Amino acid sequence: MDFFEEQALARKRTLQLVLLFAVAVVGVIAAVYVLAMILYTAVANEAPGLAYMVGDYDNVRELALSFWNPGVFLAALGGTVIVVGLGSLYKVAQLRDGGSAVALSLGGRQVDPDSTKLEERRLLNVVEEMAIASGVPVPDVYVLDREPGINAFAAGNTTSDAVVGVTHGTLHLLRRDELQGVIAHEFSHILNGDSRINLRAIGLLHGIFLVALIGRFLTRSSMYRSRKESSGVVLIGLGLLAIGSIGVFFGRMIQSAISRQRELLADASAVQFTRDTDGLVGALKKIGGATPHSYLDTPKADEASHIFFSDAIRRLRLFTGVFRTHPRLGDRIRKLEPQWDGEFTEVALPEIADGMSTPPDAPPDELNAFAEAPTEEAVSQAIQHIGSPRPEQITFARSLHAALPELWIHAVHQAPMAQAMVFGLLLAHDEVLRGTELLRLAELTDPQTADLALRFHSEAGDRSSGEKIALVDMAMPTLRGLSVDEYRRFAEVVDVLMQSDRRIDLFEYTLSRMIQRHLARHFEGAGPTPVRYRSLRTLIPDARVLIATLARVGSRTEDEAEHAFRHGAQTLQLKESAGVLLPSGGCTLAAVDRALQRYDAAAPALKRDLILACAATVMADDNVTDREAELIRAIGDALDCPVPPFVQSR
Repeated sequence: MDFFEEQALARKRTLQLVLLFAVAVVGVIAAVYVLAMILYTAVANEAPGLAYMVGDYDNVRELALSFWNPGVFLAALGGTVIVVGLGSLYKVAQLRDGGSAVALSLGGRQVDPDSTKLEERRLLNVVEEMAIASGVPVPDVYVLDREPGINAFAAGNTTSDAVVGVTHGTLHLLRRDELQGVIAHEFSHILNGDSRINLRAIGLLHGIFLVALIGRFLTRSSMYRSRKESSGVVLIGLGLLAIGSIGVFFGRMIQSAISRQRELLADASAVQFTRDTDGLVGALKKIGGATPHSYLDTPKADEASHIFFSDAIRRLRLFTGVFRTHPRLGDRIRKLEPQWDGEFTEVALPEIADGMSTPPDAPPDELNAFAEAPTEEAVSQAIQHIGSPRPEQITFARSLHAALPELWIHAVHQAPMAQAMVFGLLLAHDEVLRGTELLRLAELTDPQTADLALRFHSEAGDRSSGEKIALVDMAMPTLRGLSVDEYRRFAEVVDVLMQSDRRIDLFEYTLSRMIQRHLARHFEGAGPTPVRYRSLRTLIPDARVLIATLARVGSRTEDEAEHAFRHGAQTLQLKESAGVLLPSGGCTLAAVDRALQRYDAAAPALKRDLILACAATVMADDNVTDREAELIRAIGDALDCPVPPFVQSR
């Protein structure tokens, strides 16, 4: 699937969600007005409203005219908008922290990134491998310990605050290949923007569901009142409950509309991702054969049913087809395995020895083969597969994971070492400048941190830029666990190290910005950047800065820089003065920073064209260095366009 097209479609689906929500609210307002008029007429005439109107009016037209009361309508309109609006705003604010808020509301427990439990370690390894292969930060991982069914979910506004959650049944009843298929399915939702829409749907629909909750509360509270007092409360409560049911009906329709087709696409993406149909199909068959299937016990599953891997709640047969948020299991299986005999896999507790098995390590030379200097073909393929990585990327990720020394494994999973690792990756290559940075680092932190950062810097010398980016992605869940004060100190140190040499090292710059960008979204509650630019005309100065900077960083002479810039400018179809290479004075860190910030607010198609132009720039001399290629990955990350690792098709 085309990542940029999917991003554009995701924005259209968001607009459709808002329109459907507006239609549902209009329906609720109309129903509230009818209830309000019945009550108003009954009170005004001291008689049961409906009986009074039917008994006194023979003329239907007169009845209709008498049923219109602007004052009552405004009261119904205002009351409904306030209740639904405040309910939705409350839920949206509650979900401001992104996917973690959903996971916690469902009873999730965050898995310790350094967990040594075999099942949890296997789950974390699979999630880390998928993240590295996709070119995104590793999401936080949650387990719903009290849910025996086989299910999973992904939630989040962006790749920075996304989480992946699985039930206890998923953790313990699936084989590794089945677990990998489920996780690949959830990563597809994250990469294609589905998780963002699903989160917004939870927030908006809560306001509609709140009407029914108020009606239920009033009905129950009438039990503790006198008969005279309770009659009116019961009438209002039952009326709101009935109206709320209408809202719930619309809500379920909306959940079904935004979810069902996306599940089939996510299944297809997962198979394309892993090139393994058996894993995903095996998980679906086990859901059908398990006693609890994929159903959840938590009452919160109702409002979040559309975000799960499979049906999360039981429904009455009468409404199963109308409100179904997922295609039938049989339909999903036959899409992937047309010859399926219709028999589900019987699920039993795994043998104890299964918990001791580990996936085979990759061949020793596999990582080295992938870590060779990237070719033009590898760069081109990676850009074409943004948002839909290939099996080669998963192989690379597993190889990298298996080849990590013990020190680095501890580093990405422990907060003090993770910070020191990042500092080490950003230390200067010049020995004199590095000494100055280490003194400053010791002042801002402590001497032990400075010593550990130097050790990481020394060991990182032989590692490719792709491995370094993967290590930072793996460390993200650990860094999100910092306190606010620790994060501020960490961000200050990263900024100091990036600015220390007063020269443009675009890789270090983009790496530092990548770290701060994803953590800032977590700690400062920043959401996705809204689209403000839909035309290249307004972004031409920013495109010139980025292409010119790439051209100068990868060239040794002015002629080489002009040649590289011309390739990028032609790809973007820049003409006249816009196609002239900027002087070196215009390629400052501040200029690059402004350009990336503005391009982050560009439409998906404009981002795609820029990344293609950046690739053309670095490939202009028919020699793509490891550092140049990874610059494109870092720029893509800054624009929320995760570029997978550069590996050769095999």
